[in-house]
Amino acid sequence: MTAPFPTPVADETQRLLSSEELAAALRDIGAKRYHNLHPFHRLLHDGELNKDQVRAWALNRYYYQAMIPIKDAAVLARMEDASLRRIWRQRIVDHDGDAPGDGGIERWLRLAEGVGFSRAYVESTEGILSATRFSVDAYVHFVKERSLLEAIASSLTEMFSPTIISERVAGMLKNYDFITKDTLAYFDKRLTQAPRDADFALDYVQKHATTPELQRQAMAALTFKCNVLWTQLDALYFAYVAPGLTPPDAWTPGTGLVPETVTAQAAGTGTLGPHDVPRLPRGVRLRHDTVRGEHVLLAPERTFDLDANAVAVLEFVDGTRTVRDIAGLLAEKFTADRAVIEADILVMLNDLATKRVLER
Repeated sequence: MTAPFPTPVADETQRLLSSEELAAALRDIGAKRYHNLHPFHRLLHDGELNKDQVRAWALNRYYYQAMIPIKDAAVLARMEDASLRRIWRQRIVDHDGDAPGDGGIERWLRLAEGVGFSRAYVESTEGILSATRFSVDAYVHFVKERSLLEAIASSLTEMFSPTIISERVAGMLKNYDFITKDTLAYFDKRLTQAPRDADFALDYVQKHATTPELQRQAMAALTFKCNVLWTQLDALYFAYVAPGLTPPDAWTPGTGLVPETVTAQAAGTGTLGPHDVPRLPRGVRLRHDTVRGEHVLLAPERTFDLDANAVAVLEFVDGTRTVRDIAGLLAEKFTADRAVIEADILVMLNDLATKRVLER
């Protein structure tokens, strides 16, 4: 007696997904792998980086931005359908602009200038991390060498960018006093450009990934692009956050910056920001007047009476803590909101700075 041959169990990875299932699978890749989840971005958006760490991000990201139209031109050159080329070429215009002074690259240069860089230094790409260059160049080579389907699928990270842009703009404006809306103007247009580009790319992939193998290739391409973005942040974190091992040829703080212009400040409007480290100048000290039972700030030929709040702040001014660190300690001590305390103590500390009894 011959037993019936068992019906093969279909491997789920070999099944042809519907358009909706494919879109869901692609979005799931972003939910798990997109670089908004990277620790460096969490620190950036939450205001936990210092000014030089933000500068390192802006400088290295420029190389990625500058190579995007080159990547898109490589994809464009492979398109035999004129209707596709007419749509895709808009990506190049978005970054290069229609005229000098226009486009996404120009806006990123303004962002870099906004955090203190010389335009010429940024454009030279001298100080970017080798890992940044390797990752971005690998992406350009990928779209040249792989299928057109894979090249277009790799651009689907645009599906996730509106979320990270919203987080980034809100977080950086809230947490960094040296960041303005003008500095972040690059992201304004991306909020509409990215969804437009993502809709086109997703529609193309859904229509042309017609076999399980092609669908897997599209998903692998998107995974690769997520890795390109993630790797760049790995390098930034390693070089500028922890352990802080900056390669010999990479940017170091102070290099390529435009000298800051120092202007006179009115009382109460000094120059201390959340990331500055306040300290008492030589000859100035906090002292308890035992006769009056009050704390005073002693300076050469001057004495400043202090209330309890000022004393609580100055007790944490040790020349190593930033204003934000001090606000955090006070928030913990008094069970209060750090942001509110930070805003209050900045007014006080800057007032003392204009009176020349505090410096950074």
